[in-house]
Amino acid sequence: MSLFGYPAAILHRKAIVDDWGRSAGFDEVPLSAKVVEEQKLIKSSKVENVQGEMVHSSIEVHLEGPHLVTMLDEFVYVTNLAQVIKFRPVHFEVKKHIGTDDVKKVIVYG
Repeated sequence: MSLFGYPAAILHRKAIVDDWGRSAGFDEVPLSAKVVEEQKLIKSSKVENVQGEMVHSSIEVHLEGPHLVTMLDEFVYVTNLAQVIKFRPVHFEVKKHIGTDDVKKVIVYG
């Protein structure tokens, strides 16, 4: 395991949301990403709790460029040892180029 992450192919399962805001299925989009498997505490992005709460994160996925991510999405990642890791985001960050609205990358914590 690399301390700085390693390139990987992941599957972004984008949630199809119905009229009531529930997940009614998924659209699957294969992506190239950088994966960092690291245990850490992060502040969650829960809407009902404005301040957020500290939650455990065991993986972070760095997606280059703009990507729309919601809390209903799923990510599927297969390790080199053929372990399938499926997770939902607990928090995500959008990093932009300094002084612009151009999205450099999206970091998803799960």
